[in-house]
Amino acid sequence: MSYSQIIKNYKLKPILFKNHQPIYNYPIMNNNLIFLHLPKNGGSTFHSILNRLYPKENTFTIQSVTNSKTNEDFFINIADADRKTINLVKGHSLFGLHKYMDKNTRYITFLRKPEERIPSFYYYVLRKPNNKLYKKVTSNNMSLYEFVTQVESIDLNNCQVRWISGIDDKEEFMLEKAIENIENYFSFVGITEKYNECLILLQHLYNWSIPYYMVKNKTRNRPMIEEIDNKTIAAINHYNTADNKLYEIINEKISKQIKTEEYMFLELARLAILNKIYSNEYGRKIAGSIKRKIK
Repeated sequence: MSYSQIIKNYKLKPILFKNHQPIYNYPIMNNNLIFLHLPKNGGSTFHSILNRLYPKENTFTIQSVTNSKTNEDFFINIADADRKTINLVKGHSLFGLHKYMDKNTRYITFLRKPEERIPSFYYYVLRKPNNKLYKKVTSNNMSLYEFVTQVESIDLNNCQVRWISGIDDKEEFMLEKAIENIENYFSFVGITEKYNECLILLQHLYNWSIPYYMVKNKTRNRPMIEEIDNKTIAAINHYNTADNKLYEIINEKISKQIKTEEYMFLELARLAILNKIYSNEYGRKIAGSIKRKIK
């Protein structure tokens, strides 16, 4: 199926994903979630929000064991009785972990425009000697353009459709499978460029307290997209065609959802105020009490 046909078919479907039922009247512990943390999509910040919403004893975090291996196998192999106590799984993992959880488990994730995600990932690798790509990039003194055009990694080009689809195949097949998985297994897919708006939508969807945060793991000393040469931008878009298509679809849907939310402007203002308070040391000490009083 061609890109245009995939997009045409998908756009005919409603904004809310198939099989999704918003849960407003149940305690959060009844909402089993998998947070699919795609690299450099605001995931570290979102982890910190989830850590406040879910008890530690009911959470399993996928973490690196070495620079090329995580503890995912440990989660898969733990006793069924122990796994049933887990209401939240979060971390860097490809689609598929729902098979080991309760049938009502749903995924959430965030997408990011490749023109923003790829440069952020490149500069992140440069400052992380433990990253599996660090040696290859630094020993060859790779430019961003060379990084995009020469490095093969599941974390790089078309990473988002690859992780959400759970397969490594041709672009159009990964895109089609990613859309199918979103329809059937995801309760929410947001975009990093509308991060605060997406947090408000999630707050309403899952009856969360205010999802205030302090930015985590932000890539520093990277150029703005306007400072990157046209040749490199063209290469990023060429090697990330499927990711761009999926981003366009989700961005359109999320933008429509945001417009339907009453009082979104006021809620964004409230979130911005709490974020400012929480971003300083004194504010973090009082943020807990604010969160309990305001919902």
